[in-house]
Amino acid sequence: MTIQIGKEFTVKIGHKTEMGKLNDIFTIGNSYREAEGKKLKTMEQFLSLPDTWEFILEAELNENPNRHSDDLKIPTKDSGKKVLYGQAIKNFTVIKSQRGGKPDNRGVWANLHILLKASMYLSAKLEYEVIDVFINQKILFWREVGGENFKEFNSLIDTLPDRKGKENRNLYIEISLEIRKKLSILSTKGYNGKEHHALIQENRAEWLKSLNFAIKVGFIKSYEELKDTFEKLEVIEEMPF
Repeated sequence: MTIQIGKEFTVKIGHKTEMGKLNDIFTIGNSYREAEGKKLKTMEQFLSLPDTWEFILEAELNENPNRHSDDLKIPTKDSGKKVLYGQAIKNFTVIKSQRGGKPDNRGVWANLHILLKASMYLSAKLEYEVIDVFINQKILFWREVGGENFKEFNSLIDTLPDRKGKENRNLYIEISLEIRKKLSILSTKGYNGKEHHALIQENRAEWLKSLNFAIKVGFIKSYEELKDTFEKLEVIEEMPF
Protein backbone atom coordinates (compact mmCIF):
# COMPACT_ATOMS: atom_id res chain seq x y z
CA MET A 1 0.00 0.00 0.00
CA THR A 2 1.41 3.41 -0.98
CA ILE A 3 0.50 6.44 1.12
CA GLN A 4 0.81 9.97 -0.19
CA ILE A 5 2.69 12.37 2.09
CA GLY A 6 2.43 16.02 1.14
CA LYS A 7 2.31 16.83 -2.55
CA GLU A 8 5.36 15.00 -3.88
CA PHE A 9 6.24 11.97 -1.77
CA THR A 10 4.99 8.52 -0.89
CA VAL A 11 5.62 6.01 1.89
CA LYS A 12 5.15 2.27 1.52
CA ILE A 13 2.97 0.64 4.20
CA GLY A 14 2.61 -3.14 4.51
CA HIS A 15 -1.02 -4.27 4.20
CA LYS A 16 -0.85 -6.89 6.92
CA THR A 17 1.91 -5.55 9.14
CA GLU A 18 0.94 -1.85 8.98
CA MET A 19 4.67 -1.13 9.05
CA GLY A 20 6.15 1.57 6.88
CA LYS A 21 9.52 2.09 5.29
CA LEU A 22 11.63 4.29 7.56
CA ASN A 23 13.98 5.05 4.67
CA ASP A 24 11.10 6.84 2.91
CA ILE A 25 10.47 9.02 5.95
CA PHE A 26 14.11 10.11 6.00
CA THR A 27 14.09 10.85 2.28
CA ILE A 28 11.07 13.12 2.72
CA GLY A 29 12.26 14.72 5.95
CA ASN A 30 15.69 15.54 4.57
CA SER A 31 14.22 17.06 1.44
CA TYR A 32 12.27 19.43 3.70
CA ARG A 33 15.35 20.17 5.79
CA GLU A 34 17.37 20.91 2.66
CA ALA A 35 14.69 23.30 1.40
CA GLU A 36 14.78 25.05 4.79
CA GLY A 37 18.57 25.33 4.74
CA LYS A 38 18.97 22.91 7.65
CA LYS A 39 21.61 20.24 8.13
CA LEU A 40 20.52 16.81 6.95
CA LYS A 41 19.99 13.98 9.44
CA THR A 42 20.62 10.29 8.87
CA MET A 43 18.61 7.27 9.87
CA GLU A 44 21.76 5.93 11.52
CA GLN A 45 21.90 8.98 13.79
CA PHE A 46 18.24 8.53 14.73
CA LEU A 47 18.63 4.82 15.46
CA SER A 48 21.75 5.41 17.54
CA LEU A 49 19.93 7.62 20.03
CA PRO A 50 18.98 6.04 23.40
CA ASP A 51 15.84 8.22 23.39
CA THR A 52 14.76 6.60 20.13
CA TRP A 53 15.08 3.14 21.61
CA GLU A 54 13.23 4.09 24.78
CA PHE A 55 10.34 4.90 22.48
CA ILE A 56 10.79 1.74 20.39
CA LEU A 57 10.81 -0.32 23.59
CA GLU A 58 7.54 1.28 24.68
CA ALA A 59 6.04 0.56 21.26
CA GLU A 60 7.17 -3.06 21.48
CA LEU A 61 5.70 -3.60 24.94
CA ASN A 62 2.37 -2.08 23.89
CA GLU A 63 2.24 -4.09 20.69
CA ASN A 64 3.26 -7.32 22.44
CA PRO A 65 1.97 -7.27 26.05
CA ASN A 66 3.47 -10.71 26.76
CA ARG A 67 6.99 -9.40 26.28
CA HIS A 68 9.01 -7.88 29.13
CA SER A 69 11.58 -5.11 29.13
CA ASP A 70 14.08 -7.45 30.82
CA ASP A 71 14.02 -9.61 27.67
CA LEU A 72 14.72 -6.64 25.43
CA LYS A 73 18.13 -5.44 26.45
CA ILE A 74 19.38 -2.62 24.23
CA PRO A 75 23.16 -2.82 23.62
CA THR A 76 25.05 0.48 23.77
CA LYS A 77 28.54 1.90 23.46
CA ASP A 78 30.34 5.11 24.49
CA SER A 79 29.09 4.79 28.07
CA GLY A 80 25.48 4.37 26.95
CA LYS A 81 25.43 7.40 24.69
CA LYS A 82 24.96 5.41 21.47
CA VAL A 83 22.86 2.35 20.74
CA LEU A 84 24.25 -0.53 18.71
CA TYR A 85 21.08 -0.50 16.68
CA GLY A 86 22.18 -3.24 14.30
CA GLN A 87 22.15 -5.66 17.21
CA ALA A 88 19.17 -4.17 19.01
CA ILE A 89 16.86 -4.34 16.01
CA LYS A 90 17.11 -8.14 15.91
CA ASN A 91 15.14 -8.46 19.16
CA PHE A 92 12.16 -6.32 18.16
CA THR A 93 9.03 -6.88 16.10
CA VAL A 94 7.94 -3.23 15.71
CA ILE A 95 11.08 -2.42 13.71
CA LYS A 96 12.79 -4.70 11.20
CA SER A 97 15.72 -4.55 8.81
CA GLN A 98 15.17 -6.18 5.42
CA ARG A 99 18.28 -6.80 3.36
CA GLY A 100 17.21 -9.47 0.89
CA GLY A 101 14.24 -9.86 -1.43
CA LYS A 102 12.98 -7.34 -3.94
CA PRO A 103 14.85 -4.00 -3.98
CA ASP A 104 11.69 -2.08 -3.04
CA ASN A 105 11.31 -4.19 0.09
CA ARG A 106 14.84 -3.64 1.33
CA GLY A 107 15.50 -1.19 4.12
CA VAL A 108 14.28 -0.56 7.65
CA TRP A 109 10.57 -1.03 8.34
CA ALA A 110 8.85 0.29 11.46
CA ASN A 111 5.34 0.59 12.86
CA LEU A 112 3.38 3.82 12.52
CA HIS A 113 4.29 5.11 15.97
CA ILE A 114 7.98 4.90 15.13
CA LEU A 115 7.41 6.55 11.75
CA LEU A 116 5.80 9.45 13.58
CA LYS A 117 8.69 9.58 16.06
CA ALA A 118 11.12 9.81 13.14
CA SER A 119 9.00 12.51 11.51
CA MET A 120 9.19 14.58 14.71
CA TYR A 121 12.96 14.13 14.72
CA LEU A 122 13.26 15.35 11.14
CA SER A 123 10.75 18.10 10.48
CA ALA A 124 7.71 19.79 11.99
CA LYS A 125 6.22 19.97 8.49
CA LEU A 126 6.64 16.22 7.98
CA GLU A 127 5.32 15.49 11.47
CA TYR A 128 2.13 17.38 10.66
CA GLU A 129 1.69 15.66 7.30
CA VAL A 130 2.13 12.18 8.78
CA ILE A 131 -0.42 12.91 11.49
CA ASP A 132 -2.77 14.37 8.92
CA VAL A 133 -2.71 11.43 6.52
CA PHE A 134 -3.26 8.79 9.20
CA ILE A 135 -5.65 10.66 11.49
CA ASN A 136 -7.58 13.16 9.37
CA GLN A 137 -7.75 11.09 6.19
CA LYS A 138 -8.30 7.88 8.20
CA ILE A 139 -6.62 5.92 5.46
CA LEU A 140 -5.90 2.77 7.48
CA PHE A 141 -9.40 2.88 8.93
CA TRP A 142 -10.94 2.79 5.46
CA ARG A 143 -8.57 0.04 4.34
CA GLU A 144 -9.58 -2.11 7.30
CA VAL A 145 -13.29 -1.45 6.81
CA GLY A 146 -13.00 -2.24 3.12
CA GLY A 147 -11.25 -5.53 3.87
CA GLU A 148 -13.92 -6.64 6.34
CA ASN A 149 -16.70 -5.60 3.96
CA PHE A 150 -15.10 -7.62 1.16
CA LYS A 151 -15.00 -10.76 3.32
CA GLU A 152 -18.71 -10.37 4.03
CA PHE A 153 -19.38 -9.60 0.37
CA ASN A 154 -17.78 -12.87 -0.74
CA SER A 155 -19.90 -14.87 1.69
CA LEU A 156 -23.05 -13.07 0.54
CA ILE A 157 -22.40 -13.96 -3.10
CA ASP A 158 -22.71 -17.58 -1.99
CA THR A 159 -26.28 -16.85 -0.81
CA LEU A 160 -27.55 -15.54 -4.15
CA PRO A 161 -30.17 -17.97 -5.54
CA ASP A 162 -28.25 -18.53 -8.78
CA ARG A 163 -24.92 -19.04 -6.96
CA LYS A 164 -25.87 -21.29 -4.04
CA GLY A 165 -23.85 -24.48 -3.92
CA LYS A 166 -21.53 -23.34 -6.72
CA GLU A 167 -17.82 -22.56 -6.78
CA ASN A 168 -17.74 -18.76 -6.66
CA ARG A 169 -14.06 -18.03 -6.17
CA ASN A 170 -13.68 -16.74 -9.73
CA LEU A 171 -16.58 -14.36 -9.14
CA TYR A 172 -14.89 -12.92 -6.06
CA ILE A 173 -11.82 -12.26 -8.21
CA GLU A 174 -13.92 -10.81 -11.03
CA ILE A 175 -15.63 -8.30 -8.76
CA SER A 176 -12.34 -7.39 -7.10
CA LEU A 177 -10.85 -6.62 -10.51
CA GLU A 178 -13.91 -4.59 -11.49
CA ILE A 179 -13.56 -2.54 -8.31
CA ARG A 180 -9.93 -1.80 -9.11
CA LYS A 181 -10.81 -0.97 -12.69
CA LYS A 182 -13.51 1.43 -11.62
CA LEU A 183 -11.30 3.08 -9.02
CA SER A 184 -8.56 3.65 -11.57
CA ILE A 185 -10.75 6.37 -13.08
CA LEU A 186 -11.29 7.95 -9.68
CA SER A 187 -11.61 11.70 -10.05
CA THR A 188 -8.53 13.36 -8.56
CA LYS A 189 -9.87 16.88 -8.65
CA GLY A 190 -7.85 18.85 -6.13
CA TYR A 191 -5.29 16.06 -5.91
CA ASN A 192 -2.37 14.98 -8.00
CA GLY A 193 -2.10 11.48 -9.38
CA LYS A 194 -0.52 10.02 -6.23
CA GLU A 195 -2.77 11.59 -3.61
CA HIS A 196 -6.02 9.67 -3.93
CA HIS A 197 -5.19 6.52 -1.99
CA ALA A 198 -7.39 7.42 1.00
CA LEU A 199 -10.27 8.12 -1.37
CA ILE A 200 -9.73 4.80 -3.10
CA GLN A 201 -9.98 2.96 0.20
CA GLU A 202 -13.09 4.90 1.22
CA ASN A 203 -14.85 4.28 -2.10
CA ARG A 204 -14.08 0.56 -1.91
CA ALA A 205 -15.43 0.31 1.63
CA GLU A 206 -18.62 2.25 0.90
CA TRP A 207 -19.36 0.41 -2.34
CA LEU A 208 -19.06 -2.97 -0.66
CA LYS A 209 -21.20 -1.82 2.25
CA SER A 210 -23.96 -0.78 -0.19
CA LEU A 211 -23.76 -4.03 -2.16
CA ASN A 212 -23.82 -6.12 1.01
CA PHE A 213 -26.93 -4.32 2.24
CA ALA A 214 -28.70 -4.74 -1.11
CA ILE A 215 -28.05 -8.49 -1.11
CA LYS A 216 -29.16 -8.90 2.52
CA VAL A 217 -32.52 -7.17 2.03
CA GLY A 218 -33.21 -8.88 -1.30
CA PHE A 219 -32.78 -5.92 -3.64
CA ILE A 220 -30.16 -7.99 -5.46
CA LYS A 221 -31.26 -11.55 -6.23
CA SER A 222 -28.74 -12.72 -8.83
CA TYR A 223 -25.17 -12.25 -9.93
CA GLU A 224 -26.30 -10.36 -13.03
CA GLU A 225 -28.27 -7.94 -10.85
CA LEU A 226 -25.20 -7.56 -8.67
CA LYS A 227 -23.05 -6.55 -11.65
CA ASP A 228 -25.72 -4.13 -12.92
CA THR A 229 -25.95 -2.49 -9.50
CA PHE A 230 -22.19 -2.22 -9.21
CA GLU A 231 -22.01 -0.31 -12.49
CA LYS A 232 -24.38 2.31 -11.07
CA LEU A 233 -22.26 3.05 -8.00
CA GLU A 234 -20.70 6.48 -8.06
CA VAL A 235 -17.25 7.60 -7.00
CA ILE A 236 -16.93 9.80 -3.93
CA GLU A 237 -14.80 12.75 -4.99
CA GLU A 238 -14.29 14.57 -1.71
CA MET A 239 -13.56 13.45 1.82
CA PRO A 240 -16.65 13.92 4.04
CA PHE A 241 -14.62 14.87 7.12
